[in-house]
Amino acid sequence: MSTPINACVTGTFTSDGLAKNLSIPSGFTKVELVNLTDWGSAAANTNVMKAFGYSDLPAGYGEYQAKTSGAATIAIPTMVASNGFTFVSDSALLNNGASVALNGTEINRAAPAVASTGTTTGLIAGSTVVRLFGTTGMLQVSSMDFTIGTIVGSTSFQLKYLDNSGFAADATAGTYRVINADSRFYPKSRYITGITAASSAVITMSVTHGFTAGQAVRFVIPDEFGMTQLDGLIGNITAVTSGTTNTITVDIDSSAFTAFAFPTSAQAAAGVSFAQVVPVGETANATYANSLGDATVNQAFSGVVVGTSVQTSGSEYQWIAQKGLSV
Repeated sequence: MSTPINACVTGTFTSDGLAKNLSIPSGFTKVELVNLTDWGSAAANTNVMKAFGYSDLPAGYGEYQAKTSGAATIAIPTMVASNGFTFVSDSALLNNGASVALNGTEINRAAPAVASTGTTTGLIAGSTVVRLFGTTGMLQVSSMDFTIGTIVGSTSFQLKYLDNSGFAADATAGTYRVINADSRFYPKSRYITGITAASSAVITMSVTHGFTAGQAVRFVIPDEFGMTQLDGLIGNITAVTSGTTNTITVDIDSSAFTAFAFPTSAQAAAGVSFAQVVPVGETANATYANSLGDATVNQAFSGVVVGTSVQTSGSEYQWIAQKGLSV
């Protein structure tokens, strides 16, 4: 005779429309979401009310039930094969994905840039990071990492923080891999995609930065990227943004500096290094109250990544993770 034992952990989060990391002990086999905000609502929307993920399914799979528009009822479950749930035993040990060919218009010149591909399976908007390889006509971004934005199923994805509208030509070939952009330990450096010429410089990075106000950072600006006056300078971060933008503001006056710009594809073909932001410490200004202290902190997690297909922005969700055992 066996006796079933079920362990549960639970918590809540308010969706911001981006993928959400739930940090829970490894080994859990099921996770459920319940929409607390819209329960009982008869509003004219189809917000996600309940969602379920299972560890034995491939990464990104899941099911959800949406509210019936104009009624306080729930529709039958819908299954998804991407942007659902991904169970992670150790985020620092995630393997890089296989090489995937771009197709169609490849990478266009837009703000943000859009990459065309025949498959978007496993990609999670706002969370997945891809590295580009072998781009043609746009070598200045080859081997650079990008957080992806809006996904059009089996068609395309945004390079969320890349404005390449000023480039000379679209990329006409290339491949990408999903990569693990976050090392186990904080802090980490990031590649730069834009810098403003302003009394307080604003820097945009290619991957969600994770910086906090109060950090001190050094800039590495190769000659080919223009704003060489910033190279080697150390600034204190006074403000950060995330979500639709991905910037830090520093106490460096760049208003008289030459403009920041990507090198040409021909320059990149000859070999260039990327512009970077490198954390070096923290400011002595206590008003920023940086509790991290810029010590080396292990930021790896085990748990579940909740994708954008199984949540609705602005709604509060209770999550329940379950693990069963028979003894």
